[in-house]
Amino acid sequence: MDLNDKKQEENNFVLVLNAGRSGSSFLSYLLTENYSDVCYVAHEDIPVQFSKPRINNRAYEKKRLEALLQDESIMQAVRNWEYELERRHVVETGWTSYHLAPLLHKVFGEQLKIVIMHRDPISFAFSRASMGNYHPDTFYDDAHEVSPFDPYTIFPEKKNQWSQMNHFEKCMFWWSVVYKEAFEFRERNPQVSSLVIESKEVFSFKRTEELLHFIGLEPQDFVVKNVEKNELATFVKETFPISDEWQAYENHPDILEFAEGLGYRFEHERIKMLSEKYKLPKGFLPLFRNKIRFWKINAKIKKLLNS
Repeated sequence: MDLNDKKQEENNFVLVLNAGRSGSSFLSYLLTENYSDVCYVAHEDIPVQFSKPRINNRAYEKKRLEALLQDESIMQAVRNWEYELERRHVVETGWTSYHLAPLLHKVFGEQLKIVIMHRDPISFAFSRASMGNYHPDTFYDDAHEVSPFDPYTIFPEKKNQWSQMNHFEKCMFWWSVVYKEAFEFRERNPQVSSLVIESKEVFSFKRTEELLHFIGLEPQDFVVKNVEKNELATFVKETFPISDEWQAYENHPDILEFAEGLGYRFEHERIKMLSEKYKLPKGFLPLFRNKIRFWKINAKIKKLLNS
């Protein structure tokens, strides 16, 4: 066997399955700063408008996999990963490819490894709802806002509740879909090497050595870097402040039970304290901008000017 072929076979393609707002940017920065010479670090290489988690998820059947292999918008990134994998490890840390695990297993075979990186559903929902996900005035399109009516949904049980659910609850649903699909892939493919890790363990460097070993990197080459947190922007807090929407979390004991299986526990008073972080900032100007929908109008004007 040629030495280059052997090296290529030893390189790993590591897919970090996560729902976003869960440490993926943090992990991407750390890996890039420490291992860019031996590891290609991707972060959302496939835009969600191309990866389409609402219709391309759970593609285990041959016909659907073949269709994805013909999807040029997806395969362009996959071919780039194949190119990089000939030279070094590849890690996709972003959330926009979590649902493509069946396709990536088809392409990369034994070189594929998965890391399931999770954050609790309440904190996730606060963060996503504050960004406007599922909100009537959201800045985003709905390419990624999964629903129980999606054709291959893993969680159709929420159909009857959906019309009564607020955007915080729908973000909780989104969290559950991502991780139900992640663990479904692992169960269907036990031969694929996997690591389950909590985002807090990434932020605290508690399991850094284990994670680096799993990827195929040398822990002794790792140097802790100061990383700015991916905090929510001011305009987001002023546009989509959380008031009492969060209290509806109690309507979803099924999601909470799933999260408890991952080790999370939920105390109402702690959640109430957490909600303070996502309220409208104090002062006249934040209130004024919120009432006149300043940031939404500002975004529309910018879009018109750019066009």
